[in-house]
Amino acid sequence: MRFSPLSVLVFLVAAAGIQAETWTPYPSGLPQFDYQGERLAQFWPQLMMGPARPFPTADYLQDYFRRYPAVLSRTRELAAAADAADALKAVNDHNFEPLAQAVQQVWRLHYEGRFKQARQLGLSLGPVGAIPGLYAQMMYATLIVSEPEEKLRLLREAAALSEQLLPLAADDAFARFGLAYARARILELLPTSEASASGYLGDTRDTLQSLMEENPGNPLYPAMLGGIHAGVVARVGGFLGRLTYGSSTSKAIAAFDQALANEPRLPVIYFEYARALGMIDAEKYRQTQQQLRQACLQQQVFSAEEALNQRQCREQLPAPDSHSTDD
Repeated sequence: MRFSPLSVLVFLVAAAGIQAETWTPYPSGLPQFDYQGERLAQFWPQLMMGPARPFPTADYLQDYFRRYPAVLSRTRELAAAADAADALKAVNDHNFEPLAQAVQQVWRLHYEGRFKQARQLGLSLGPVGAIPGLYAQMMYATLIVSEPEEKLRLLREAAALSEQLLPLAADDAFARFGLAYARARILELLPTSEASASGYLGDTRDTLQSLMEENPGNPLYPAMLGGIHAGVVARVGGFLGRLTYGSSTSKAIAAFDQALANEPRLPVIYFEYARALGMIDAEKYRQTQQQLRQACLQQQVFSAEEALNQRQCREQLPAPDSHSTDD
């Protein structure tokens, strides 16, 4: 497969554009993480409880390129640019070690909370770096950005770049999840009429259901699907949600229960479960929401991403005396 100069140019412009942007830094008051050197590989199993991505060694990249020759073709085209990263240029010499180390650095930056740097480095490394780089952008938009228009801009940009990348590796589970994640978050920010007209709902739901069938033990897929079901019920009601979109309260709860059964150590699952119940019926599920948030705070966090998830849970808990019955 050959790619047009325009498609390569769009990718390079996106990689360069972030340099002029100002991103809010990871809060200094939250836990700080150090994954320099061998620590990244040492803690990889804990960091990948959700993404389930193999550690990006040179051998892994070589196998990945063999599986997805279009990714290799795109990488080589990007490597031909005069200002291409040295790690990319090495691929044309059949040396995958520099690129492997650079992709490891993208993940390192992400999990340490340096989201802008992760995104910037990732997009400079071609498709294999862009996948974690765009994930960093999505997490930054979701967990740090508070202004809805800026959230939407960042998520739309991530979705657009993911749409370019996905045909190169059409069955890459994490790449498919990334696009589904961006679209699901976009849907949350759109008015109901725009969300319905976007066409994202059906595609995102179908992608998640396929991912669950292919990877039944992954916790993120059912959690996101549960959130989608809850969002539909919150917007159009249980009857219309079930009739028109196949969504219901029971499906949302079952999906989150499956996510927790798959992996009970991820703070994000507890937060999203509590948030979904609040969208459906905050008063009815108030006690369950609080139990979920408390459970969220009891989990050990291994990354800036998880610490930010935990902060969300903490912020949603009532003040200690807000429900006191003491005189």
